[in-house]
Amino acid sequence: GGWGLHIEGPSTMFGSVLNYVTLRLLGEGSDSEDGAIQLAQNWILDHGGATFTTSWGKFWLSVLGVFDWSGNNPLLPELWLLPYCLPFHPGRMWSHCRMVYFPMSYIYGKRFVGPITPTVLNLRKELYKVPYDEIDWDKARNQCAKEDLYCPHPLGQDILWTTLHKFVEPVLSHWPGSKLREKALKNAMQHIHYEDENTQYVCSGAVGKVLNMLCCWIEDPNSEEFKLHIPRIYDYLWVAEDGMKMQ
Repeated sequence: GGWGLHIEGPSTMFGSVLNYVTLRLLGEGSDSEDGAIQLAQNWILDHGGATFTTSWGKFWLSVLGVFDWSGNNPLLPELWLLPYCLPFHPGRMWSHCRMVYFPMSYIYGKRFVGPITPTVLNLRKELYKVPYDEIDWDKARNQCAKEDLYCPHPLGQDILWTTLHKFVEPVLSHWPGSKLREKALKNAMQHIHYEDENTQYVCSGAVGKVLNMLCCWIEDPNSEEFKLHIPRIYDYLWVAEDGMKMQ
């Protein structure tokens, strides 16, 4: 009833939620001819609702305003300010992880949320088993459908996430800690601009391209950097025998 990570894969919460939301944003309703919307909604709710999507799913739903940012484990931009010699500095990540963490940490640090439209409000009703205002966002941070759970969190990781979420993040999001957050966001955005310029706004991949472009729009919708991103979108789009592809 849902969608997987690829066209031949079994249904996952991540694939089902993002495809469902995409179709709804494009104007599809539950009365679609093939019934795909209704089947997908049933699958999502039967498997616990959208709080059981993966961390990337939670991130994108939060950007859209369909998920509360407090339901995400922290993506601290302040980690970029740590000494590079530390083994857990994000600059030591594999390139694609590193280039995705930059914009994701910026967007998380800004707590950016798009316009709350009637469609967004409807999605808040359609994707969850309980009313949106009654969702336990703290519990949702570590919820994940079994179909998506390839590697369960060890206890130590859950303790780390909880410590960052309950004790570190509140300090960084309020004065005087917010001054450090502001510095970290400027640093992250500076590196995003470096990446954009070095790749002539193509970026290292489709995921990073979308995230970097969104960061430029958040910083300034009328900026030259955002405008330079737009024509390079088409480098990722191509039409196959079964429709539009992006990669």
